[in-house]
Formats: sequence, C-alpha cells, structure tokens
Amino acid sequence: MLNKVEFSDLYKFLTSVGLIIIASAFLIPWLFMKQEIGLLISETEYNELVKSSKKLTDNRIKLGLFITKAIPYISGILFALGIIISTIGIKKWKRKQDTVDETDQLKLTELKAKINELDSTEIEQKAEEEVKKEISMTSTNSDKENEQTEIEEKPTIDIEELKSNLIDMENLFFKKIVDFNSFVYEPKSNIKIDNQFEIDIMLKSLDIAKYPDILIEVKYIQNKLKFSIVQDAFRNLTKAYSNLSKTRKKINTYLIVVYKQDIAERDEINRFLSAVNDYSAKFNRNIYKFIVMSDNEANNFDIKKIVK
Repeated sequence: MLNKVEFSDLYKFLTSVGLIIIASAFLIPWLFMKQEIGLLISETEYNELVKSSKKLTDNRIKLGLFITKAIPYISGILFALGIIISTIGIKKWKRKQDTVDETDQLKLTELKAKINELDSTEIEQKAEEEVKKEISMTSTNSDKENEQTEIEEKPTIDIEELKSNLIDMENLFFKKIVDFNSFVYEPKSNIKIDNQFEIDIMLKSLDIAKYPDILIEVKYIQNKLKFSIVQDAFRNLTKAYSNLSKTRKKINTYLIVVYKQDIAERDEINRFLSAVNDYSAKFNRNIYKFIVMSDNEANNFDIKKIVK
C-alpha cells in the first residue's frame, strides 16, 4: 500500500494516501540532506563573478537557507496530515469491513448450522405428524377402555382439517411478524436445523451483537388438553436451541401454545394454564419463554411481545 495508491475502495484510497504522505514526511528531508545544500565557492571566486551571477548565487543561497529552515515544519505538517487522513480512512474502512465480516459470519453460521427451509410437501408432512402425535398423546388407558363407545358416539377425527388448522395458526403468527417488519430480523418459517430439528419460525438477527436470534415453536391443541403435548414441544425446542447455540451464541426461544376456545370446561383450562406456568418456572425465562392463549386470543395477539 505504501508503494501505490489503492483505488478499489474510497476508504482504502484515503488510507493509502495518508500512509504515502506520512512516508513522504520522512523521505523529503532524507532526499534533501543527500543533496548539496550549499555552494562550494570561495570568496575570491565569488568576487570575480559578474553582478548578475552574484545575484543568482545569492538567491540560491537564500533559497537553500529557507528550505533548510522550512524542512522541519513541512515534515511536521505532512506527518500530521497523513495521520489525519489515514485515521479517517482506517476508521471508515474498519466500520465497513466489520459489516462485511458480520455478513460473511452470518452466511458461514447458516452453513455450519445447516439451516434449511422446508418445501410445501415437507410442511404438509410435518403438520400431519404433529396432528397424529397430538391425537395419540390424548389417548389414555381409560380412553382405550371406552374406545368402542367413542367410535360409535363420536365421528372420526378429521386429520386433514386439524392439519389445515395447524398450518393456518403457524402462518398467522408468521404473518404478524412479517407485517410488523422490525428491520432487525430476517424471518424464516418452517425450517430444519442440521437436518434434524424442525422449528416453525426462526428470526435470524441481522445484528447478532445487539439482537439475539429467536426460535418460535407454535403448538395448536385442538383435540384434547394434554400437558404432555407441551412437554414434548418444549423438548423439541430445547434440542433445536442447543444445536443452534453451537454457532449462534445469542438465542431466545418462545413456545406458543394455542388451544381451542371450547376444548374443555373453564375449570379444566385454568388447571392446564396453571400447570404450564409451574412448568415454565423451572427454566431460565431469559431464554425460554412460554405463551399460552386460546385461538380467539391468537387473532389479537400483539407480536411486539416477541419482536421489538
């Protein structure tokens, strides 16, 4: 950089110019000192010169004295100017480079974590698996004893409808995030981390030093209130968190549990809410956050409780 000016970037240009000016503050005195700054002429030879030659010689001597006196000031000014220009260039260059490095780090982190978005078929399969799992979890021993009676009295569960409702609920929260547009997150829906852990929503921070990433798991309970559904969803969320935290140090998680408004009597719903609250108190609430609501409340949910 000292032997040429860098034109590829404005801040590199300023830095290189500043360094060249600093170098010249030392180079100019050195070059000047190598030259003969005086005139090797005797008094006799001087007196023999014609008037015009004497005048020329006097001017050269005066110029040499002036330059000799001015050199320290010139070098000082060049040195100070070079420092100022280089400092401005380096600061601006570093700021820009930090942004480039952060962008590269985000790309590298995503590659390391293997974060992939699911396609439409995978989303359908994921929703169907969750619905079937919910149905299987709500089957207790007493249910099995009365299985034949329930089949006669109750129509077959419509898995397609439950699956569609679940996807719509996940999309509801994702749309709220997108519509809010926080400008500090890149929202992604239905992602798979390291080809193992599926998460409904990930908000990837654009400034990880200031804002943590956010993982959101949405669980829509439509068939029957069962606490094991919450536990299972939370285990899945913590596994995804543990895997992602190897490459992304700042992460917050939200488990959003939504239940159908008429899924049970009010007393049973209150017991369920109390159980979830007691369960969430066992974990670090700065990292793991639980939000429980009915499907009616979900429509009016303020997404700013999650995204600032």
